[in-house]
Amino acid sequence: MSDKYAVMTSANASSELTDSEPVKSWEVRLPGESSKAFKAFCLFRSMGYKRSIKACMEMHGIEQKCYGSWSRYARLFRWNERASDYDAYIAKETEKEILAERVERRKRQMEMLNGFDELVGKRLKTLNPEDLNADGAMDLLERSAKLDSFITGADKENAKPVQGELEITFADSFKDL
Repeated sequence: MSDKYAVMTSANASSELTDSEPVKSWEVRLPGESSKAFKAFCLFRSMGYKRSIKACMEMHGIEQKCYGSWSRYARLFRWNERASDYDAYIAKETEKEILAERVERRKRQMEMLNGFDELVGKRLKTLNPEDLNADGAMDLLERSAKLDSFITGADKENAKPVQGELEITFADSFKDL
């Protein structure tokens, strides 16, 4: 293989690892695995979930006469198992990133809700109670509750009505006040 097939090798992989992390089977050469075999494995590993030796060789322009050697390497050095472990690791890391993004999004939403609460609080202080009718008061209360439920996720918890639930509406009670 020439330089165009340069991939992460055991030498540069180990320099990127910290002392506290255990070495993973897909990051370093196994005992008895030649550098040529490890480079071939790295190409195979990087193919993703639909990897195959034949597809990997075609993708990288490697002559088909090498197929027998690659198959032997794959069997001797557990390519499928190591690549599967790598896939599981990548999936786990991706899930961590997605969860971190969700947490950050939730924080931003809560900050917006708090800002909105402050704005509404200021506006409510300037409202003249004589100008606010019962429908307007109920509308403000309902919108505030819906927004709070949406942001906190309570709207998803209460999506299904409870059997025998009673709905009470006070709007008629406030008419003509």
